[in-house]
Amino acid sequence: MLYSDAHLHSNPITGLGAERIGKKMVETGAWFACLVSLPPYHYGYGLTLEDYRKTIEIVIREAERLRETGLKVRVLAGFHPAEVDEHIRQGHTPEEVIDLAEKVFEIIVEKHREGLIDGIGEVGRQHYSTAPDRLVLSELIMMRAFEIARDHDMIVHLHLEQGGYTTVKSIERLTGFTGIKRDNVFLHHVTYNEAVHAEKTSIKYTVPAKYRTLKKVFSSNLSRLLIESDFIDDPKRPGVSSYPWDIPKRVNKLIEEGIVSKDFVEKIFIDNTVKAYRVEPP
Repeated sequence: MLYSDAHLHSNPITGLGAERIGKKMVETGAWFACLVSLPPYHYGYGLTLEDYRKTIEIVIREAERLRETGLKVRVLAGFHPAEVDEHIRQGHTPEEVIDLAEKVFEIIVEKHREGLIDGIGEVGRQHYSTAPDRLVLSELIMMRAFEIARDHDMIVHLHLEQGGYTTVKSIERLTGFTGIKRDNVFLHHVTYNEAVHAEKTSIKYTVPAKYRTLKKVFSSNLSRLLIESDFIDDPKRPGVSSYPWDIPKRVNKLIEEGIVSKDFVEKIFIDNTVKAYRVEPP
């Protein structure tokens, strides 16, 4: 079975790095990966504009290393809502954070024009408790990302709270307000509650490769999903949230149990991936 990973990270500084990840993925049947940057401090950097530039260069190099293993790859860089909290903790004002995010997006657009970056990710809202003003600040940055992605036909991966109907409806409204094509927007790391509502829209969604979540989604005949590992490549947190090679193991188990058919799985891993990420099929 060929499989794809709709959202994962790599860390060549402290983790396995893309070369080892890619080789293992190919050995276990992977054909596609969407690689997403980590916050700069995951690579040992600070939070200056130059640190963000270095971070973007890392994810671009890591994407190339994945390609060298035989994978087809899409690559994203962003301004994670957790970074918003870290900036505020370090004493930066909201105006300074907004200004920095704008400059980071300018670098991403520059790399997009060079054919090195395919979209923005992650941006969004915190999924944990935070101060209300930080939440709004994160949402403002997400809305700016929508505008930039709209103007450059880029895809966007969203890190959000898991609020079911409310989460999906809010993104529907915000995409309508900003004018981005909903077909370019991905709700990342959703639960069943978001998936069932996103299925009714043109917004994409990625489901983490957790056995119980996949079983519930497959049992509900949701057809527009993509599956992700959301691997963060951090040896201090091994397997969070999954390893990429866990995807075929868990999906095969569900096939063997009769929860999902092999034909349906092929549609998800090939047809849905080709359409969502605009790549040639394997």
